[in-house]
Amino acid sequence: MTSLPLITPHDVLGFQAVHVVVVGDAMLDRYVEGAVHRISPEAPIPVLRVAQDRSVAGGAANAAMNIAGLGAAATLIAAWAEDEAGRELEKLLAAAGVQARRVARGDAPTIEKLRVVAGQQQIVRIDREDTSSLDAAGADAVLSAVRDAVEGHDHRCVIVLSDYAKGMLDEAVVQRVIAFARERSLPVVVDPKSADIRKYSGATVVKPNFAEAALMAGVSATAPTEEVLAQIAEAMAVPDVSAVAISLSALGVEVVEGGARTRLPTRARLVADVSGAGDSMIAGLAVGLGSGLSTLKAVQVGNLAAGIACARPGTAVVTSADLLNELLIDSSPAHRPGTIEDWDELARLVRVEKDAGRTVVFANGVFDLLHAGHVALLKEARSFGDVLVVGVNSDASTARLKGPSRPLQPQADRMAVLDAVRYVDFVTVFEQDTPRELIRAIQPDVIVKGSDYRPDQVVGGDDAKAWGGRVHIVTLLDGVSTTKLSQGEQVRRG
Repeated sequence: MTSLPLITPHDVLGFQAVHVVVVGDAMLDRYVEGAVHRISPEAPIPVLRVAQDRSVAGGAANAAMNIAGLGAAATLIAAWAEDEAGRELEKLLAAAGVQARRVARGDAPTIEKLRVVAGQQQIVRIDREDTSSLDAAGADAVLSAVRDAVEGHDHRCVIVLSDYAKGMLDEAVVQRVIAFARERSLPVVVDPKSADIRKYSGATVVKPNFAEAALMAGVSATAPTEEVLAQIAEAMAVPDVSAVAISLSALGVEVVEGGARTRLPTRARLVADVSGAGDSMIAGLAVGLGSGLSTLKAVQVGNLAAGIACARPGTAVVTSADLLNELLIDSSPAHRPGTIEDWDELARLVRVEKDAGRTVVFANGVFDLLHAGHVALLKEARSFGDVLVVGVNSDASTARLKGPSRPLQPQADRMAVLDAVRYVDFVTVFEQDTPRELIRAIQPDVIVKGSDYRPDQVVGGDDAKAWGGRVHIVTLLDGVSTTKLSQGEQVRRG
């Protein structure tokens, strides 16, 4: 087994630069939900009192929705009909920001799956589908659409093949798409249904579940024992497939890459519904690869997304905020993105913290030589909330404020020292003379300043009132300052 490089919040902050093209079997998932209180007198079947009807994108369309939810650009290339279900599917995709390219598949209707749910329990599922394959014109249309989608974006691009064995992806289409991707050095991620892994020869990552992997490997087994997984890994070591990621449900994901096997654990959760969890995983995996993560890290992103989806009823869309929230809660101080110069990234992190119900506190200053007065201020500031963000004057801003002989330390060093203070969660820098623009960008709940200011003098205080924020003044330690320290004066406090 190889060592595991853990993902951190930093790893999921670059998804906006990624474009994922999803090719596969799209469908509409309908849910009729309600409660059962009696058995029908007409037949021994439950009578459902309907509370609500809803529809969500399913299959490859759900994968595309999850990709868009993670912040990446998403294009879906799939077959659906110009019928009621198809029009509803198009509306869902458009609302999520997914670029949709419909490919005609004869007279086949839009694939629908109707689930009837009593409480949290499905009592029946009704499928409406025609699984006939694309004709030659349809296959050519797929390749044309893939080419247009890739060449129309400046983003880092990944292709996903979402194979539900519903007629969209026969072996010829799969190989043509993979050949196109390899010509352009684009990663290809596959959610497979074929019993023959060679159908996906040339892919970067193939992600079967355990039953699919056992079928591909020709292994008869009902449980993923160590011996069984070793057999599967050996059988699936196809030279043209770079890695295989086998979903093992609660046991995690087994990644086979370069002859090595790595087990990625899954966090224990209450499972509400596994519908669509595979789509969430494939979305996280693809976006992770597109953002430059290694295969192991990208699979971890996908595994985390799938776990979040399983904890929600119905087919769920997992967002980048969901991932950040999980990682921020779990990450050790060493793995949290303490110093962040990009205000957009910082604002996203702050929003995740606030959405999770945590109070965000802001303090600012030069912090040239960190001393006991600074630490006391930061400690008290942190006591007003759950997350402390510190804004640091840049070198140029400090020189304008303190004179040409300052700062004594460059901004990178000052930020690094603050990042090591246990009361501080995030550190950023501002070039302006005041932190007003930074405060407006992140909208903290509390702004803290020292007792050398009155509340009405605190920059950003009036702005904070607009979003329900407030100002706190804290008492400063007497007799300690950077100026005195820099001049060699001894600090004396009564």
